[in-house]
Amino acid sequence: MNNSPQEIYQFLKADGDLLVVTHFFPDGDGIGSLTAFSGMLDQLEVKHTLAIDDLIPEKYNFLPGFERIRNLRVQPLDELFGRVAILDAGSIPRIGQAQTCIEPGAGILNIDHHLTGQYYGDLNLIDTGASATAEILYKLCGEFGLEIDQQIAYGLYVGILTDTGRFRFTNTTARSMSICGELLGKGVNPGWVTENIYYNLPFELVQALARSLLTIELHHGGLVCLIRLDHGHRTDDTEGFVEYASSIKGVALAAFLCEIDKSLFKVSLRSRSPVDVSAVARQFGGGGHLKAAGFRFQGGRAELIDRLLKEFGRQIEAHDLQPGVKFIDVAGDMGEPREEWMLEWSDRR
Repeated sequence: MNNSPQEIYQFLKADGDLLVVTHFFPDGDGIGSLTAFSGMLDQLEVKHTLAIDDLIPEKYNFLPGFERIRNLRVQPLDELFGRVAILDAGSIPRIGQAQTCIEPGAGILNIDHHLTGQYYGDLNLIDTGASATAEILYKLCGEFGLEIDQQIAYGLYVGILTDTGRFRFTNTTARSMSICGELLGKGVNPGWVTENIYYNLPFELVQALARSLLTIELHHGGLVCLIRLDHGHRTDDTEGFVEYASSIKGVALAAFLCEIDKSLFKVSLRSRSPVDVSAVARQFGGGGHLKAAGFRFQGGRAELIDRLLKEFGRQIEAHDLQPGVKFIDVAGDMGEPREEWMLEWSDRR
């Protein structure tokens, strides 16, 4: 169901401005892919606009091209686009109010790697075997014969670094490590990237993390850990908070409940066991990967926790998980081997 690189190239080179968007609650892969793709479009001489329907974490402002991203909540667009590229978003609703910028009948290019992603584009490039959407763009650079300059290299590296959890998640592969090694050869400074993303945190963010950790709860005999952050203490960047819940010895399933508005929650899920948390997220209208997924929930916190714990309980019973067992799952969590869609294409220009 994927389109060929040649078809994608022809779509990008067609007449008219191109809108390029990623999902709300943007993460490193969404933002890095956006800036890298922008650099690719510059080389192709494609006029484009970058946009996200959300606040953009400042920790990524070191990325070349970051300043070109438009926050639609602050700077709404008053025009409609006949061509749109959507990166790292499993469904169109994930781009939020950016949908209002798409004219009826517009052509949509969908590039994604999520296991639960949908083939909603007129053109689709979905590879669930890729560690990140940035990895797909790296391959596309080669197919288009593009130079991986500083902007592209940094965007791709950040996308892979963050979506593999600093190379510790099971989607870290020899392929993803090889790509990152090549990106270092293109001039990426890995220490500088890590310092900016992980060790240059606003004081308010650390305060929010501290408040979140005070809410920690263990359930189902210590197999499940929940942490939360109430709306009154919310910070704009809570990426990674859920990792603290999942890092506890004996925890198989973890969730972070962030109240982003009154009775509206963003929920992040993690699995350190054979449980597929994307299946859990789908029960609430969300999705993601086997080991990392999420959803939004409208309603009361008590109702959310009750439903979530019941669903976790069903998964624990189905997989016969027992307290006190160390969960080690070395199997990949990103799906079947990828399609060889990028092996043959000689007519690149």
